[in-house]
Amino acid sequence: MKPRHRPSWKSAFKAPRYRANFFFTLVLLLGCAWIAPVLFQWIEHRPGYALYDPLLDLLPAHNYSNIIFILLYLLTAAGIIRLVLHPIHFLIGLQSYLAITVMRFITLLITPLEAPHTLVLLQDPFIDKLIYQQSITKDLFFSGHTGLMALFAFLFHHDSYWKWFYIAGAFIIGILLLLQHAHYTLDVIAAPFFAWIAYFLATRFYQNKTIELPESQK
Repeated sequence: MKPRHRPSWKSAFKAPRYRANFFFTLVLLLGCAWIAPVLFQWIEHRPGYALYDPLLDLLPAHNYSNIIFILLYLLTAAGIIRLVLHPIHFLIGLQSYLAITVMRFITLLITPLEAPHTLVLLQDPFIDKLIYQQSITKDLFFSGHTGLMALFAFLFHHDSYWKWFYIAGAFIIGILLLLQHAHYTLDVIAAPFFAWIAYFLATRFYQNKTIELPESQK
């Protein structure tokens, strides 16, 4: 969404509701970061089901880890820099990311899946070593990488250049994940749907004026 006003960070933090929502969201995100390694390690050792995926059967598997994570981190950094220029956009982005993270935790818990048998291990140069201490292969439904790029596309829907930039990013990363057989086709296709739900929840929260800035602060 695109708020009509562009308050400064100083005026935003003078608004009690903004300040409370900002720090409460950060606390919840830190809680998710604490839970994630435990949850993913449990998922990795849980037995699951392999899905029949005719598209993966047609695609030869190759390692695109470096390309995927270079694109992912560059696009994520660009998106954050863009959002941080506007405190309301930034908070909506944080709350959208919180929502999509919680939804992904839930879907991972209720969909025990085995990785595709043709999987080429997706190696994150930072997260695997700093947080998980091992490679995670069963965090499948839905694709978090594709979902994050789709979420940025929704966050920038008012800007045609940035919107299509992230639509392209979501498409390219989704295709590369399939070419690496790191996800089932369903995981990638479902990701934009969950990204839209996360964005919808965050913007509805804003529209309900729970984070509206006082007129005197705008």
